[in-house]
Amino acid sequence: MEGKENALAVFIDFENLALGFKGSRNKFDISKVLERLVEKGKLIVKRAYADWSRYGEYKTLMHESNIEMIEIPKRSMTGKNSADIHLCVDAMDLAWAKEHIDTFAIVSGDSDFSPLVSKLKENGKTVIGLGMKDSTSNLLMENCDEFIFYEDLFQSTAEPPPLESNLSKK
Repeated sequence: MEGKENALAVFIDFENLALGFKGSRNKFDISKVLERLVEKGKLIVKRAYADWSRYGEYKTLMHESNIEMIEIPKRSMTGKNSADIHLCVDAMDLAWAKEHIDTFAIVSGDSDFSPLVSKLKENGKTVIGLGMKDSTSNLLMENCDEFIFYEDLFQSTAEPPPLESNLSKK
């Protein structure tokens, strides 16, 4: 990636992630996700989709991370895949309207996003997927140009072994 820096759009299927965290003692840490993605280029667009009335404890964190929260009303009013459809429409709109955005990060493990990944790639975009090991579809993983497991964001970088004390100090 010599030369120009990639321009990234990040789309977070927050409801899918929340399902992955159900029953876990840990809370979702968006800062770890953004730290990893910024290594891939400049984060131009950051959007998260959810019925935010259900995830109030994450609202401040999203604001602090400068993520646009797209409100998806209750499932009973909109249907099961409303957030997915909204995310897909926004991603395709951005792919066509903003040519300078060359990389799309889809933060979800949902196989429903596989056609979106294919269409983005068809339009010359690079697609990075990011999801949880236990709840990510193989279809989605295999379709992305690169896939990052959320759990791997917490692996500490290996410390180099200590120098032997009997080495000379020249």
